Amino acid sequence: MNTRRIGISAAALAIAAFAVMGTTGCTTKVVTAPSGGSPNSVTASGSGRVSATPDEATMNFGVNATSKNAQTALDQASAAAKKITSALAKQGVDKKDIQTSGVNLYPQQDSSSGRIQITGYDANISVDVKLRDLSKVGDVITAAGNAGATSISGPSFQISEDSDFRASAIEKAVTDARKNAEAMAKAAGKSVGDVISISGSNVNVPGPLYDMAGAAKVDLSAGSVPVEPGQLDVTADITVVFELK
Repeated sequence: MNTRRIGISAAALAIAAFAVMGTTGCTTKVVTAPSGGSPNSVTASGSGRVSATPDEATMNFGVNATSKNAQTALDQASAAAKKITSALAKQGVDKKDIQTSGVNLYPQQDSSSGRIQITGYDANISVDVKLRDLSKVGDVITAAGNAGATSISGPSFQISEDSDFRASAIEKAVTDARKNAEAMAKAAGKSVGDVISISGSNVNVPGPLYDMAGAAKVDLSAGSVPVEPGQLDVTADITVVFELK
């Protein structure tokens, strides 16, 4: 009796499968609902963008010195770095916003004779600066260049307090995701319900970086370097799963 029941069930399943396929030859995939959940949902991505005016900027100034003696090269670079920090202080930059970010000493080598010989040393010192008064950026660049900076990088603009802008970008991203979900649901003859889940929130506050390396090699005594902070775009990208009615 048990064997016969199994055979009948298998035959019934085969007939049902044939009926579902019909004459089109297409395979139908049946999706069952997870335990306690609904299989009807729509997933949509959304993006949000908010423009904001930066209120801070960071700069990097470097000095380089070369000498046959390692200590001499390092002393010369140190003296040049002190001139730069002094020039920054005269421009009103707070001491807490000036930081030595790197001290490097490299040997100069010559292998033309077939043997590696040290002919001298290169010393490099980098100074990072945070500027809280953007009206002083041009003056600071000029002052550092005239003080002996051999490399200038920046300014990199940023927003000191960006939490509100981040929140606004996320809100716009969710709204955008719902709009996209509603368009898909409408095309399927459905409507969008509550949010099931939100994931992949990626909020970015980029800062444009202008490389001015070598700017100190030209004459900066004519006046302040013109600098415009412009605006920054705070963006958010998310994925939202909505209930599909």
